[in-house]
Amino acid sequence: MTQERPAEPGDAGMLKTALRGAGSDAARYLPVRFVPALTSLVTVPLFTRVIDVADYGAFYVINAFLVLGARIAAESVASAALRFYWPNKKAGTLDAYLATVVWSVVAILGVVAGLILAVGTSLQGVIDPLVARLVPVSAAYFFCNYSLFVLMEVLRAANRARDYARISITATLLTNALAVVFVGVLGWGSAGIFAGVAVGSAVVIPWTLTKLRADGSLSPSAARRSTFDELVAFGAPLVPAGAALWALGFLDRFVIEASRGTAEVGLYSTAYGLGEKIIQLFTLPLIMTMVPLLIQNYEEHGQATAGQMQTQFTRYFALATVPLLAGLAVVARDFMWVFTGEQYRGAYPVLGVIAAATLLAGLVQLGSAGLSIHKQSRRIMANTLAATALDVALTIALVPRYGYVAAGWAAVAAYVLLATLTWLQSRRYLPWTLPWAPLLPIAGATAVMSAAVWGVTLVLPTTVWALLAEGLTGIVVYAVALLAFGGVRPDERTFVRELSASARARLTQRGDPA
Repeated sequence: MTQERPAEPGDAGMLKTALRGAGSDAARYLPVRFVPALTSLVTVPLFTRVIDVADYGAFYVINAFLVLGARIAAESVASAALRFYWPNKKAGTLDAYLATVVWSVVAILGVVAGLILAVGTSLQGVIDPLVARLVPVSAAYFFCNYSLFVLMEVLRAANRARDYARISITATLLTNALAVVFVGVLGWGSAGIFAGVAVGSAVVIPWTLTKLRADGSLSPSAARRSTFDELVAFGAPLVPAGAALWALGFLDRFVIEASRGTAEVGLYSTAYGLGEKIIQLFTLPLIMTMVPLLIQNYEEHGQATAGQMQTQFTRYFALATVPLLAGLAVVARDFMWVFTGEQYRGAYPVLGVIAAATLLAGLVQLGSAGLSIHKQSRRIMANTLAATALDVALTIALVPRYGYVAAGWAAVAAYVLLATLTWLQSRRYLPWTLPWAPLLPIAGATAVMSAAVWGVTLVLPTTVWALLAEGLTGIVVYAVALLAFGGVRPDERTFVRELSASARARLTQRGDPA
């Protein structure tokens, strides 16, 4: 365990520079989440009107197994790649690192995709026919989509936010456009969603490899067994943790299917996906920026600077996500009425609950950065297993009696436990200090905003324009209340003005015919 050194005179300047860099990178990552959220507002209304509820339920059932494969295979490799980029850059061994990561991805995900195809084919006639017909295209989806995911995580590890954002936005637009064609035009049903993502990802992967090649060799001859062993030593304990996270996020679908039917899986999963994506609109850009920067600054400047950064990042996380959660909970009914088909609207009570669970999941990623920095992947595994055990127990006990909304509350309880365990255990490594006093203005401004938005919902009818009015009201009221309560520091106001001026300057320059 690394001893914490006292703060030195240069730490304040380094911290300020790092935080400003984090703000710039987060601004670049924001479109990465905004574009998927925006496209969902187009695709979800289409898919929920074209795809039958049972077919959509089958899609979510098989997707749950695909995510299990990703948790076990792809995310363990991605986490190791994220942790070891900067140590390899310092040591001048990026060639071995990049080549080993790339070819490990091809081999591991290729094997898992083959297993998905083989097992699914062997169970033809045993499993639901709606699920069986999705097996071949889902195997192609798994390999292409998650290979692209891991390769892009290497770009994120290198803090190459601009390249990551361009590739991610392109992939999102392309895969969604193809899915719309396959589902809406060709009438492939839920299989068209898998096909669109598989083809779109395959098109974008060569571009991603070209960007990675700028950092070092991708040749198989550059791969090293020692590098692979290092990745495995860190990533192996995350395999059961990944399986536990899968159970935490997806086992509820199987309990709902067994006790309530496939149609309710479709209802729950649709609301789940919307609540998750809306919250991730802000949580993921922050996490995508903050975690690699914490690792980089720990490696370059030490424990004290990284600890101060983590505290500030926690405040920024709350600043952006708490009002979003509260606002979504207030407008959940109107949102589902506007953006889903008639069969799916009754699922609105679970929207805000899942949004809360998603926010807590993002908070855990930020809080566990200290454990990752100190290579405590076994502790991360143990914490995740404990939270999953609670989720499974509550889901099995409550869903048959109270329905799928209970599954959402079980997830919230599990993530509360996971956040608590992460906070307690981080104290031995990189203490996760929560900024309690600065959180009070955020809570006050959020309360004022929620009351204002609720008032608007009582006055206006349920339409897309009313939903926009509710959103704008929330943004304006929250900003004014936050300033009134002293929730924004002068240096942060200056940074926002500078960032806005820089964005306007770039737009003006692009629009200049000269």
